[in-house]
Amino acid sequence: MRVTREVAIAASATSLWALLWDVRRIVECLPGCVDAREVEPHRRYAARMEQRVGPISLSVPLDVKVMEAEEPHRLALDAKGKDPVIGAEVVARVVLDVASLGEESLLRIDAEGRILGRLGALGQGVIQRKAEEIIEEFGARLRRAAEAKQQQ
Repeated sequence: MRVTREVAIAASATSLWALLWDVRRIVECLPGCVDAREVEPHRRYAARMEQRVGPISLSVPLDVKVMEAEEPHRLALDAKGKDPVIGAEVVARVVLDVASLGEESLLRIDAEGRILGRLGALGQGVIQRKAEEIIEEFGARLRRAAEAKQQQ
């Protein structure tokens, strides 16, 4: 599964960068993320994602590692975890590229992942559509959060 989206945001790259490191706010922006905490500042995080994909519900504890952080332009994360009930394994890489457009920014979201196990057997089409919905909603929520913060 691979999803790429670009989101225009009425906030500076510096302001958007700060938001990307605000764990509580990112949890609010990411559909299905019910919990996240910092394990090692700016290096490692623990999160839990809950999603329903087709007829299957999953709850995946994720180990999230920062692979690259180039302030305020690029953040690359690797996440992996396994649902203990259904055994679905999730492996994902998310790259967020921020282009500065003066007082505004263009955020490019590149997400690539694999789901193995019973959920993976549902078919790539169902998983791809769910991934697209999640990334689309994440971009919209992040834009609203960044623009609200900019107005404060």
